[in-house]
Parts: sequence; structure tokens; C-alpha cells
Amino acid sequence: MLEVGVAMAGPFCGMMLADYGAEVIKIERIEAGDESRNWGPFFPGGVAHYFAAVNRDKKSLALDLKNPAGVEVLRHLASTADVVIDNFRLGALDALGLGYDSLSQLNPGLVYCSISGFGASGPLREARTNDVAMQAYAGGMSITGEPGGGPVKMGISVADIGAGMFGVIGILMALKVREQTGRGQRVDTSLLEGQISMLSYHYAAYFASGHAPQRMGSSAQGLVPYQAFRAADDWMVVAVFTDRMWCDLCAAIGRPELGKDPRFDTPPARRENREAVIAIVSGIFAQKPVAHWIEQLNKIGVPCTPVLAIDRVVEEEQVRARDMIVSVEHPAAGRIKLAGLPIKLSETPGAVVSAPPLLGEHTREVLARLGYERSFIDKLISDGTVGVPG
Repeated sequence: MLEVGVAMAGPFCGMMLADYGAEVIKIERIEAGDESRNWGPFFPGGVAHYFAAVNRDKKSLALDLKNPAGVEVLRHLASTADVVIDNFRLGALDALGLGYDSLSQLNPGLVYCSISGFGASGPLREARTNDVAMQAYAGGMSITGEPGGGPVKMGISVADIGAGMFGVIGILMALKVREQTGRGQRVDTSLLEGQISMLSYHYAAYFASGHAPQRMGSSAQGLVPYQAFRAADDWMVVAVFTDRMWCDLCAAIGRPELGKDPRFDTPPARRENREAVIAIVSGIFAQKPVAHWIEQLNKIGVPCTPVLAIDRVVEEEQVRARDMIVSVEHPAAGRIKLAGLPIKLSETPGAVVSAPPLLGEHTREVLARLGYERSFIDKLISDGTVGVPG
């Protein structure tokens, strides 16, 4: 697989496949590399956290695509590749003869995944965007934040990562079809389509009610109480979504009569009297620490959790039991820790086996496998067509 990607969406797509055993050759700009190599904070040795987070288990080929010789190297690679992943500006690679139409003529079995901002058609197909802009455009920011407050972006790059995940799904589907037909195809997805898909139930709520969902803070649009609450010492989340849970919660907080109160005894009633419900339970939760409430609510099966900062999450026994924090040896940074693999397969479980690569670390290896003689590789290096670690 070839990844011609930068920042998050394309690299996340490539990493997901690399973690589970695909050989992913990352094509990077000679000298500069993926722009995220410069985004701090940094591990020792100047290794950028952002680059490290989504580029492990890959090989790096540093290539000058402004040079016809560099373009020819990439075309040579693509002629036998299974997959190309591209999240450059729409049309940028087409202009170099490296788009799907051109490469599929070389390799009819090629699956070409294009991840763009707005998709490959429509009036905004060539418009520039990024994660935060798409969170705003697609509607996610309109429902994120406190009631009456301004719109807030999610704390994760949900538009980029979502597009990367949908790219993985599209690639796998296209490869399955190729098993049956022998033909590759173009996989076309975008930040826009990923966000609208993720917001599907909010769109459905609008179509059902005629009212656009609003910002609700940590609470759900239609469930009460279902949000973060301040206990005596810290924050916690409590999520009640059945009448049984509501009655059990009322008993646990010492107010069993509220379970049968006609103002609160059904989901629509609690929704109608949201402010009263929240005022009552907030006042009670504030009297005792999080640990007390978590113990009580776990006993009765009401979903609840402390609101954990990342420095606490990484120490959680459950997180470690699921191998969601892994470490890998990096040639410049030493041993670094990263997030683990999210999917557990019984027969082919995947693994983090290699660190995010140095820029051009695998240039010689990849070119030698293409059949280039050592002397010719040396010439490509000396004339600046390809790069190796300095």
C-alpha cells in the first residue's frame, strides 16, 4: 500500500491498515516530509507527537514529486500496489499523472482511496478545509458546548479521524469486491461525508421534529438526567435512559418518591421538566464525593463514571488490560508510548512492531525492491530526486 498523505486523515487510514499487517509505504516530501513532523510537543530527539501518533508501522520514502523522475518512481510503485491512499488537495495528484484515472490504467486492480474535504463532486469539491472548519460546516459544532454559549469544537480531530476510518472501511470493501471481479476501484470519501454520517441521528431528529438540535453541554438531546454532574470533590457522568434506572437512582439518592412523581415518571415528563430534575439531583450529588456515588450507582446498574483526565486514563487497569497503551523503540527518541490498537482479532491480532519512521528511512530499501541498481539509487539521492536520513 502507498500512502500519499499528510497530517491526520490519510495517515490515520494508513496506520490502521499498517497496524494489522499491511505494508504501508509513506510517500513524503523530500527534505520537509509530512508537515506534522514539525508540530510539538516533541519526544526526545525532536520526534513530533502528532507524527508519531499516526505513522508507526510504516516505511518512509522521501520523494520529489516536482521532479519527473520522482513521479516515475511513484508510478512504478503504483503499478504493482494493492492500494493508494491520497489526502492531498483534490486534483493535485491528477495534475502529475498520479490520480486514479492514470494509475488505474497502469494497474487495473488498484484500489485508490481519495480522502478530501468535501468529496470529489459538487460546487465545493476544490475548496480547502480542515478538521475544525468541517466540524463547523457539517453541524457538529452547532450541538457542542453549553446551552446559551458559543459553539465548541470537539477535543479530538473527529472530522479527520472519522474520514480516515471511513477510508479504511471503503478500502476493505473495495478489496473484497476485487477478490470477486479482479478489478480495483476508486474509494471517494471526505471529511464532510464522514461528519454527516457520524451525526446521522441528529439529522434524523431534525427530519422527525423539524427542529435543529441545540447545544446541550454534556447532556443528551432527549434523555434526563444524562450528563456530567459536580460531586463534592470532582466531576462525574450519570446516564439514566430507562424508567427503571430513574426509579433506582431516586432510591439511591434518598428520594424514592421522585420515581413516581408525575412530573418525572416518564422520559417525556423528565424532558419537559429538565431544569427541575437537574436542580434536584445536582444538589444531592454535590454533597458527597465521586467515589461514593460511583459505588452506589454501580450497585443498581445505573451507568456512571468519573470524568477522567488523560493522565488518569493511562493508569486505568482496564485500559492496560486491553493493551491500549503500547510502547515502541524509536531510533531518535528512545522508547515512546502510544495509543494501542482498537480492534482485537482472534487469528490476526495486529501489533505495533515499528516506530514512526525517520524521513526517508526506507528509501534505499523500497527502491532496491523496485529493481533499481545501487548506483542508480545513489544518483537519485545525489540529484535530489529521493531523500535519505541526514
